[in-house]
Amino acid sequence: MGVLFVGAPAVPEMVRLAQRAEQQGFESVWVAETRMTRDAFVPAAAIAQATKHVRIGTGIVNVYTRNPVALAISFLSLNELAPGRTIVGLGAGSPRVLAPQGIPFHKPLTRLREYCEVIPRLMRGETVSYDGHAVTLDEARIEDVLSTHGRGLHAEMPLYLAATGPKAMRYAGSVADGMLMNVCLSTTYVADKLELLEAGARDAGRSLADIEVAMGILSCPNVDEELGRADARRFIALYLGTMPNIAKETGLPQRTLDDVGNALFGEGLEAAVKLVPEEAIDTLAVAGTPEQCRKRLDEYRAAGIDVPVLAPVEGAMEAAIDFLSPVALAG
Repeated sequence: MGVLFVGAPAVPEMVRLAQRAEQQGFESVWVAETRMTRDAFVPAAAIAQATKHVRIGTGIVNVYTRNPVALAISFLSLNELAPGRTIVGLGAGSPRVLAPQGIPFHKPLTRLREYCEVIPRLMRGETVSYDGHAVTLDEARIEDVLSTHGRGLHAEMPLYLAATGPKAMRYAGSVADGMLMNVCLSTTYVADKLELLEAGARDAGRSLADIEVAMGILSCPNVDEELGRADARRFIALYLGTMPNIAKETGLPQRTLDDVGNALFGEGLEAAVKLVPEEAIDTLAVAGTPEQCRKRLDEYRAAGIDVPVLAPVEGAMEAAIDFLSPVALAG
């Protein structure tokens, strides 16, 4: 089981909570970079320094705001702090987050594919030339020119992809060591997309057993069921509004998605929250009492998730770590 920080809380608090999660038996900690808030690498580095055993993954960083060489260097630097514990988590990101930065969401799968073709090679220390649609490299090589042993930085790290659509999911099955399914998606979605992931694995002469299937799961446990559901509703409104490419996979009516998104970017979050239906909380989140949350986590595992990665909202993080941890579940 893992825990995911989706842009919050503040970095020192992430570190404290990551240490607590490690003590409670979580085996991985993930840091998202999905909105214009905190980046992934600074918190991940701080967490790497403060922990001993947990795997540390980016969940995810997008392939638009950094070029592949910069990403490869960043992951190699993180791996120096957590050797053998670093997970390279990549995805396309969101058009509504990229647009305000002046970055068009153009050919996301092509761009993701090209990054995946060059980043592992760069991290292995290869000299890479590449002439693609989004990536152009001319004998690029990561090196440490001041190294006394004369060798450049290099390392092998597992590649995890966050894919949502069918083409991206099938591609991930062909190349990735792991899949990190997105937050705010249902168990029905999991079962459907595992077929695509397995098909992609077969295309590459592999099987689904070769891919670790993780999923970020919105987690809002509270001894007061309604408070837990209210926390989930607020996050769902934000996510549906800012991640339209993911929202369309939720199974909710398009009219609902449009209304939530328009309210979020028009009147604000509080207006959007009022438009999130009850069934969205039931199908897209683990919310309510600790007992209800544990039952929902079991449903995600039964649907095919190997590693549930709790994504608690701010204010529910300690409750999620304490009530839903492997130590608590074993007890």
